[in-house]
Amino acid sequence: MTGIWPAATPLEIALVAAVALIAGVVRGFSGFGSALMIVPVMAAVMDPKIAVPAATVVHIITSIQLLPEAIRDAEWERTVPLSVAGVVAMPAGAWFLATQDAGLLRQVIGVLIVVFAIVMLRGWRYTGRTRGWATAIAGAVGGLIVGAALIGGPPVIMFLMAGPYKASENRAAIILFFLLVQIFALLTYWYQGLMVPAVIGAGLYILPSLAIGTLIGQRLFRSASEEGLRRFALLFLLVIGVATLLV
Repeated sequence: MTGIWPAATPLEIALVAAVALIAGVVRGFSGFGSALMIVPVMAAVMDPKIAVPAATVVHIITSIQLLPEAIRDAEWERTVPLSVAGVVAMPAGAWFLATQDAGLLRQVIGVLIVVFAIVMLRGWRYTGRTRGWATAIAGAVGGLIVGAALIGGPPVIMFLMAGPYKASENRAAIILFFLLVQIFALLTYWYQGLMVPAVIGAGLYILPSLAIGTLIGQRLFRSASEEGLRRFALLFLLVIGVATLLV
């Protein structure tokens, strides 16, 4: 295929679409995790410089499905400093990627994710009130790691999960954090000349199944318990941490 369609076989397209469906369910349910599932598969069957911007565009579009619930449930005292700090810190992470050993950073973050996920699965939670400056630091760390190693989500999610807030409030903060960071990332891709026509075709490969999966995940979330959602998120983070150490 040429023009807007990246070169891929029908089997590869079907694989990407199937992964996007599963990733959409996870995202609709927990608010995160879909990009971590979709991008490696897309990057394996097409140019990563097409796959990453395409996945970002589609995630921004499908965020429309999640926004009403996120805005309704958001606890803005945490959400605003978390998101703004993440965006501000992203360029520094990109500089680290260009000049330092980002692979070592990925390994360190992988270890921390595994350790803290296990600790929190065993029942530990911070019961005090989270301060604005602490939230901003968590967002900045997430933004730094997004820019440097593309795995900035887990540190932010673990910070939110460790606190005393409701699952719906954590999910809303996660959704809004990723939306703002992804919009900023998209502007960065455009500035770097990565928004080529093939990004449209790659996005169309995954848009329908991601949107359907997100809808299914939303419905599952509405019937889930607080503890069930928290345990799912922590187990999924544990899997991400292990995968980060092995890749």
